[in-house]
Amino acid sequence: MTDSPEKRRFARIDLDAQIKVAFPGTDARRQLLMENLSAGGLFIRTPQPKPIGTRLQFEFSVRDGGKPIVGAGIVRWIEPDPQKHPGMGIQFTELNEEGRRELSEILQNRNGRSST
Repeated sequence: MTDSPEKRRFARIDLDAQIKVAFPGTDARRQLLMENLSAGGLFIRTPQPKPIGTRLQFEFSVRDGGKPIVGAGIVRWIEPDPQKHPGMGIQFTELNEEGRRELSEILQNRNGRSST
């Protein structure tokens, strides 16, 4: 039996944006590529995803001049297949207040657009 192909609880928007990520036990922040974003989390494309349950801190901006979205998350799923887009799905566990407002506005504007 296979899982349902669509398990998302939140609508997502596709985008290519840089995200700064820090993992526990390291002081270094890595620049990675964020592929999509939702109210509940994001997907980071990387050929070396971290294991499920890994916690991380992040910072990114979606639009020029927009407030930085800063927070923490946890790896909830990984896509290791190099034939697909390898990476990791991150669930938000913390967001700064300015980032929460920025994210809400971005998602509302993108999801409110008509496709007709």
